[in-house]
Amino acid sequence: MLRFFLGSIPASIHFSFLVVLYFAYQYTGDFVDAVIASAGVLIAILIHETGHALTARRFGARNVKITLFALGGVTTYTPPQGLTAGRRFLIAAAGSALAITVALPVFLGLRSDLISGDPLELLSVAFVYAGLGWGLLNWVPIRPLDGGQMLTAGLQLVMPERGAIVAKVISAIVTVVAVVLIYQNYGQLFAVYVGIIGFIGLRDDPGQPAGPDPGIEPPEGRPQAAADQEPPPAFPL
Repeated sequence: MLRFFLGSIPASIHFSFLVVLYFAYQYTGDFVDAVIASAGVLIAILIHETGHALTARRFGARNVKITLFALGGVTTYTPPQGLTAGRRFLIAAAGSALAITVALPVFLGLRSDLISGDPLELLSVAFVYAGLGWGLLNWVPIRPLDGGQMLTAGLQLVMPERGAIVAKVISAIVTVVAVVLIYQNYGQLFAVYVGIIGFIGLRDDPGQPAGPDPGIEPPEGRPQAAADQEPPPAFPL
């Protein structure tokens, strides 16, 4: 596990992030190019998670940490007491929003040939793929992806008692549709991956947001100490 700081935010890269290097090598066929492409993906994911982390801190979260692993990353934190559904929505949306905002000018630079020539072009392509492409996919309403967090928080704004349950039902339907479409067009491995993500989201406590955005006040009678415990890392970006 490689540990470092993004400003004052502790971050780490799990050894499983080497999966990105493996896929990059399969795509490029050259180890040096694979390292460059992996660096682009790593930067994009760090920017994405920084969006979550800074927004969570802005709303009073403590113990904010970023972890990169396998094909994504997660931001964990201890939520402040009384974190509202609206703020949880913003925390969930902030990751992709920041990554897309940064990646879009790079994408336009590639399209207009302002960015060209290796290794910068390869680094930029990988960065755009992870920042813009994965950022948009992360808004798909599947728990525990960011889109699932946004769906849960949004529904809890209009139906506090049933919002999480309705979000689970919608997430399950979207997961099934996504798995079928991906299986038909992109292959079995990716379909299994999406199915696993959706299954993880369905297992989460419906009273708690899934994965990296756990900020909801504890129900009555629940000790505050339980709400201060950090959730286990989830798999989404």
